Amino acid sequence: MFKKIVIGILSLMFGMPAFSQEFNCRIKINDQQVQISDKTIFRGLEQRLQDFMNNARWSNEQVANNERIELNIEIFISGYNQTTYEYQATAVIQSRRPVYGANYTTTLFSFNDENWDFKYQDQDRLEYQDGQFLGDLSSLLSFYAYYTLALDYDSFSLEGGTSLFTKALQISSLAGQTSLKSGWKPFEKSSRTRYNLIDNILNERFRPLRNAYYIYHRKGLDQFTKDPFQARKQITASLEQVKKVFKISPNTVMLLVFFEAKSDELVSIFKGADDIEKPKAIELLSEINISNISKYEKIKS
Repeated sequence: MFKKIVIGILSLMFGMPAFSQEFNCRIKINDQQVQISDKTIFRGLEQRLQDFMNNARWSNEQVANNERIELNIEIFISGYNQTTYEYQATAVIQSRRPVYGANYTTTLFSFNDENWDFKYQDQDRLEYQDGQFLGDLSSLLSFYAYYTLALDYDSFSLEGGTSLFTKALQISSLAGQTSLKSGWKPFEKSSRTRYNLIDNILNERFRPLRNAYYIYHRKGLDQFTKDPFQARKQITASLEQVKKVFKISPNTVMLLVFFEAKSDELVSIFKGADDIEKPKAIELLSEINISNISKYEKIKS
């Protein structure tokens, strides 16, 4: 895998780098809607969730400190029952990865999870065990740990995250069979569910989208400082892969996820293109991401 090669080169050049867990995760609990006087429970929960994500080992890979995935999770609490310890919440999950050769990180994943309900008491254990459902909260965190890690692997090697996506699928399937909370099952009211996230990414019909993640990041962004013209050509090629999925299923949740992460960046990328490239990029983007047409018009300026 590309990451392991990079680490190996750095080891030879500078000595053995410091290794750590996979994530540099920051978790914030937004409790503005909760009307209780003592909110210290939320600060303690923030720290426990953050420690869980940062201290667990989610893969067998050795990860250098500078390659830890930036993961931000903001949980918006809309209701909290002090008697039953039930939380009603939504969450925004965003991961970023560095672009090689540049002092820049790119958003890889951005998702608003509309169903983040869970039950939690201070004495509850927070852990993940392979093949077991140990509660909604640990399942939520573990699902996104594996999902964002898998997407990061996909961005470095073609379909490199398959085994990790399979872990996320296992978590989703177990929760779907056991949990009474929304977000884990098919045919729910909203398409923005964890079930759809993992079903889409592993669906054979949507394989071009996984190809797109690899081409866009490894062949495009990671080569930008060396040859911007060729890098833009590769990014355009990745969008042609996205277009294949758009023609099959224009409303699939994975297209929403891709463009929520990439629409602003794509404007910046193609603003620097030549006069021949710009209109082609605008036409392609406006076709496959209709909701952001006005944004892509800014490429002209």
